Amino acid sequence: MSQVRCLLAWFIGKRIVSIMTKEIPSIGDLRRKSEVTDEEIEAATAAYLKEEGASPFAFKSGHTIDVAKAIEMHPQAKKLLADEATTPGLRRTMVKTAIVMGFPVQG
Repeated sequence: MSQVRCLLAWFIGKRIVSIMTKEIPSIGDLRRKSEVTDEEIEAATAAYLKEEGASPFAFKSGHTIDVAKAIEMHPQAKKLLADEATTPGLRRTMVKTAIVMGFPVQG
């Protein structure tokens, strides 16, 4: 009987931990699931490049991303975007990379 209780406690504990540690998908994960499109990622990139203080970008899926915060969390993008010598093409690539690697908020 003791083994049954231990097994039951282990199973219940495992279920609770798996529920509590639900992962938040990145924009790239959402793109792979077709919840976010390449066009939307491009639009978010263009919006940030046009206005760095732009409000968070809203995807059709209901997710939003604060692009400035995504860049802040991506050290290489942050470094290159702070350098005025960075070319426009590399700036676009770094913003897009930060978006794809960034974590959205479900709306």
